[in-house]
Amino acid sequence: MLFNFVQNAIGFTDTIFLGRVGVVELSACGIMAIYYLIFVMIGFGISRAGQILIARRAGEERYEEIGQVTDHLFILEMATALGLFAFLHLASSYVVPFFIQSQEILNAGWEYLSYRSYGIFFSLFAFTLLSLYTGIGRTRAIIYVTITLALVNVILNYALIFGRFGLPEMGIGGAGLASTISEGVSALVGLIYILRDPLRKKLKLFQFKNLDFNLFWRMSKLSVPLVFQFLVGLGGWFVFFTFLENLGEQALAMSVVLRWLYTFLMIPALGASSAVNTLVSNVIGQGKYNEAIQSINRANIFSIVGTVVLIIPLFLFPEYISNIFTDDMAIITETPKLYPVLSLILIVCSISTVVFNGLMGTGATTMSLMIEAVAVVLYLSYAFYIINVLEKGLGYAWFSECIYWTLLLIFTSVYFYTGKWKQHEV
Repeated sequence: MLFNFVQNAIGFTDTIFLGRVGVVELSACGIMAIYYLIFVMIGFGISRAGQILIARRAGEERYEEIGQVTDHLFILEMATALGLFAFLHLASSYVVPFFIQSQEILNAGWEYLSYRSYGIFFSLFAFTLLSLYTGIGRTRAIIYVTITLALVNVILNYALIFGRFGLPEMGIGGAGLASTISEGVSALVGLIYILRDPLRKKLKLFQFKNLDFNLFWRMSKLSVPLVFQFLVGLGGWFVFFTFLENLGEQALAMSVVLRWLYTFLMIPALGASSAVNTLVSNVIGQGKYNEAIQSINRANIFSIVGTVVLIIPLFLFPEYISNIFTDDMAIITETPKLYPVLSLILIVCSISTVVFNGLMGTGATTMSLMIEAVAVVLYLSYAFYIINVLEKGLGYAWFSECIYWTLLLIFTSVYFYTGKWKQHEV
């Protein structure tokens, strides 16, 4: 939960500060942050495959293989980061203009991305550490890394966006640079922790001996469906926001505020989902298939209760919460009207995402990709029809998220009912 909180806090902080700069900067950061996140989630998909493998080996008590999996995961993540960085710099200028119509928003977005793209290396290294320590159930390292990330990011955002503490006033570019530097500092903290961790010798971490190309193949085979799954999911999210641009700058700015509230309030569900990946894979490694379903049910209770608790302030302090992100009175007063829709989305999501991540923990990554793809196509079809054909308002558009999570829950539950998930080996 803490890791997900701080990862979201980067964009959350960018949005809060840029909301004081202007609507164009707020909108540009909202769209371009999603575009950048698509590439980051490729590395996250690979790390989830590593986490599943590590948890499975821990459940099977094959501890000597955990360090080997981690070493191969690190190499795979850094090679991926290099390729993604090259794409961001060489191909983005041809891709993004197809989706963003406003030249002002596009120009501001390029300025943000030019600094933000360097963080891809630090993010993917952090995912390697996350996979290892979550996979073996020791998450203290994640606490140190994420606290460092949050503190440095808040200070540098304030300093570089507004030109404080003798630093230049960079506006939206400062937000991108601050996020990248903070990720670099937190990655250094994580590296120091793992080098000093006695567990490093026990698991033979970072020795890089006897590279096993068969292991690379098995890891890739497990991760490719996850990578495409995250690409489909976030790609759909990016396309959804480009649909919202057709409703005007104010609607897009309101949606950026909703988006960060959405991701922040999803933290209990995201934390439970990450945990259930490890729990399900671990108990399957022990041959306890019934406990896999029990783990999902327990995680669901935690996810639902945590989500409902976080939703309550939306209705107690509606305008105060929207004022956190911007000084624009129209956005402050209009955004709370969408809180009931957002709450419904979050409640359905809190159940659906845990069940879906439980499916990934079984190793059925190809099936999870198929389910994700069908759900995204149906949800985007609804969103396009509502926004571009019926020309309905923002509330109807955002309701498409509720449809997405409902479809995901139905399809995943049906697959669990068939029992075919017990046949997957990793």
